[in-house]
Amino acid sequence: MTLTLNGCHLFLSQDKLVELAANLVIEKYQTASCEEVAQMQPTSGDTIQGGDEKEAALKKKAIELLKNNPELREQFINRVAGPMANKMFECDLVP
Repeated sequence: MTLTLNGCHLFLSQDKLVELAANLVIEKYQTASCEEVAQMQPTSGDTIQGGDEKEAALKKKAIELLKNNPELREQFINRVAGPMANKMFECDLVP
């Protein structure tokens, strides 16, 4: 698979794509204010918001891959769950 990101061609394996997607999610939560975290809604691959076209294409591909591959989905969730839950806890969003 070839992706173009910031003008560079990247050849990404499925594992690297999942790693990149996880890093984007983690960064989004770590840099968001509590108000922004409270307003975040899950999006499907058809309603991806934010970022440029290249980032949107990457997100769509990652979501498609995660939906079709339970093992990669487990790796992704294991990677992002902790940082997401910690941010939600810090923001008093965990019941």
